[in-house]
Amino acid sequence: MKFLRHFLLVILITFSLVSLAQSDNTFSPFTNRGFYKPFVSEISSTINKVSVGGAKNTLPNGEISNTKFTEIHLGVDIPILYGEKPKFKWAVSAPVSLHVLWAPFEDITAPIVNNDYRFGLSFTGLTYLNNSLIKNISFKITPFAHESTHIGDELTIYGFQNIDDFYRVNVSYEYYELGITLNDPDTLSGNLLSFRMGLMGLINPTKGYYSFSDNEIGDKTFYPSKRWAEFYFQLNYKKTEGFLTSKTWHPSLSIEARNRVKYEYEREDKSDRVWCINAFIGYDVTPKNTNNIKTVGHYLRFYTGINPHGQLRNFDYRFIGYSIVAYI
Repeated sequence: MKFLRHFLLVILITFSLVSLAQSDNTFSPFTNRGFYKPFVSEISSTINKVSVGGAKNTLPNGEISNTKFTEIHLGVDIPILYGEKPKFKWAVSAPVSLHVLWAPFEDITAPIVNNDYRFGLSFTGLTYLNNSLIKNISFKITPFAHESTHIGDELTIYGFQNIDDFYRVNVSYEYYELGITLNDPDTLSGNLLSFRMGLMGLINPTKGYYSFSDNEIGDKTFYPSKRWAEFYFQLNYKKTEGFLTSKTWHPSLSIEARNRVKYEYEREDKSDRVWCINAFIGYDVTPKNTNNIKTVGHYLRFYTGINPHGQLRNFDYRFIGYSIVAYI
């Protein structure tokens, strides 16, 4: 893990410094970039999407619950500075996103189960290659980002009043992220297979992912997290020509495999790591006569791994449903 972190860091920083040293650099503030945008399968990103479906939670005590959930993801990548050279483009931006887990079909209050909030500062770059297989390489360096999460108020009140072993944990941490993409899908036309890999690490590993208060965990004994990083691999395939395509309908497949830390609060030693798979298959549709939304994606979604929402990351979680994505 340490080797992968250092390898990516050296490669990305060297690549960016060499590129920025070139001449003929042009700058423009508050200009949106057209590269290194999130893949739809990225579990927490600035893509705007809604997923509706059935979920199975396996609790730490082995109890299984089946629930219909709606996941809402809202985000924006605020442009700060954009630069361009003959063979290199780069941008500085501030990604901000909100991720909501909602139980709208619950009979009594249809509560918000959890909210995740993220913001940060990112530097991205893209360069083209004279290669028939790998046409370009893009990268992202996020030196600082923050995530904080909160279970819903209705759930919290109900839990403390009616559930004997209910507890609340404050998930809040700062992290950095490194990523690299081969064949950036937003910069190339035609049928295209893209690959991305990345690493997220805690800026302060001794602080961990979460904290807790004695008055919110009852008589339990909780321990801070001892692991500090997660890594991921993503594949994205878009088909714009040939069988099953039209001028406005394009088949699309996006899969993420992410190795994450499971929050095992009562475990004193290092928690387990779990591979989490997030897969989308469907069609991207280009609406006619629209200015604000470039493309709308309609997907079947499958997820298996640990629950990706806030303090619920001590649950095993499986989700199957429908997702609609708005590419703005």
